[in-house]
Amino acid sequence: MEEPADLKPKISVIVPALLGYDTVLAALDSWEAQTARKETEIIVLCPSAPDHGLPPGQIVVVTGALLLHEARAAGIRKATADYVILAEDHCLPDSDCVEAILRRIEERWDAIGPALRPGDPRGAVNQGSFLISYAQWLLPGGGPTDHLPGHNAVVRRQLMIDMGEELEGELLATMFLMQRLHSEGRRFYVEDRARMRHFDVPRFRKSIGIFFAVGEGCGAVRLRNASAFARILYAVMMPATAARHFARGLIHYARAGHRAGFGFQSIVTGGLFACAWAAGESAGAWKGVERVTPDLWISEIKPVSREQASAAA
Repeated sequence: MEEPADLKPKISVIVPALLGYDTVLAALDSWEAQTARKETEIIVLCPSAPDHGLPPGQIVVVTGALLLHEARAAGIRKATADYVILAEDHCLPDSDCVEAILRRIEERWDAIGPALRPGDPRGAVNQGSFLISYAQWLLPGGGPTDHLPGHNAVVRRQLMIDMGEELEGELLATMFLMQRLHSEGRRFYVEDRARMRHFDVPRFRKSIGIFFAVGEGCGAVRLRNASAFARILYAVMMPATAARHFARGLIHYARAGHRAGFGFQSIVTGGLFACAWAAGESAGAWKGVERVTPDLWISEIKPVSREQASAAA
């Protein structure tokens, strides 16, 4: 039986907890603290059910041995709201984030993105990581846009359900999911009053590995239908790929990074991360989707603790 309209949540937040429910408590705290909590459904993707009760409005989807993209697809199919957020375990929304998004949902946008800022802005590693990955949505002006992040944006659920068996593949690297939706003529909006803190790993060597894994996913998905010659050609274009990522970081540093207090060292560090990303793309293009898929979780599962969130506040 269909759920009454006044009881049905408007947004389903899908939080991955592939290292266990208790590892994402800081993220869950932030979603539970929303001023529009009653209109939000929280779905936690967990390998096994926690041995304690859950707050009202939370659902655990037991994922077992599912990989991250498969678990997210299961969460989308389980969701009951018309819009879903593919949340990250290290991105914490401000308390009025959902409330701001709901105002835009009434305007029937297909996807709505937040304004993002570093969870902990201290240090060149944190700043450089953010500069290369999410600086496009740092201090945005808000309004219609052609680009939204694959994670932490609100997307009309039916658009993904209609992808059928292709959904899992589109979730391997969600930036390509957003590109597909845009190519289909879907309407995107950045709501700058919907704000989130994105936490990056502060350790340089681990961050290098994370960006390499991000690149592997991008390269494999981007070239998944290409010929062997095209994949080899793309692999040897690593310097051009690195330059593209670095140029994007420079553009957004000039646009907003210096106003946000990013130091010059963030550009240097961001450049090294751009090189790691490009090297990963070359490797992923050559290795292919099947070989890189088992390791893609490394780039995404990096939960922030309550202590980290509190210290950075």
